[in-house]
Amino acid sequence: MRTILAGALGALIMAAPSTARAEAVPKLLQDWTALNGLCRGGSGDDPRTRAACDRRDAIDRRLAAAGWCYRRPGDLGAQRTWQPCGAGAAQAGTETPQGAARRALLDAARGPAEAGRGQPVQFVVHALNRDGPWAFLFARMQRPDGRSLGRAADDLASDDYAALLRQDGAGWRVVDFAVGPTDVAWEGWGRRHGAPASVFVVR
Repeated sequence: MRTILAGALGALIMAAPSTARAEAVPKLLQDWTALNGLCRGGSGDDPRTRAACDRRDAIDRRLAAAGWCYRRPGDLGAQRTWQPCGAGAAQAGTETPQGAARRALLDAARGPAEAGRGQPVQFVVHALNRDGPWAFLFARMQRPDGRSLGRAADDLASDDYAALLRQDGAGWRVVDFAVGPTDVAWEGWGRRHGAPASVFVVR
């Protein structure tokens, strides 16, 4: 991912808003990538994992303040990357079929997350996979303005969210979910619901 970022920065940095210090963005992206790996790959019970996630979230806010967005319209989670928020806006006047399909999945998955948190939720997608009528989402929950949801001492152990969805005649519906897991909460969902193992891949 570092190689991809390094190759793309030369073109993208010129599109970043003037409020950003252009020379600082590559370092922020490098730090974010390292911390994101520690956050996603660490144990939820390890304080070092939580510290890495908190530091990554702080860089999230700094990049957002500099006019960078972690998204690419129409792409699934594995294809998302940091880029200037205005990049590609000229060709994004109409929503692509891929973008509409992705939005429908996220909207369908959002209900249990918002009910569990008691507030509106926006997803930072780590994995969004589809195999036939099945789809799987693994994401970090945050407020619509990008801020952390905030947790009391007796609240959920994490801001993570996982959901298994199935498509039928009425659209997508959630068949299983986990709000705030600290482990692989979806282990066994495939056997329980008959979903293919390929849909649960999280890189």
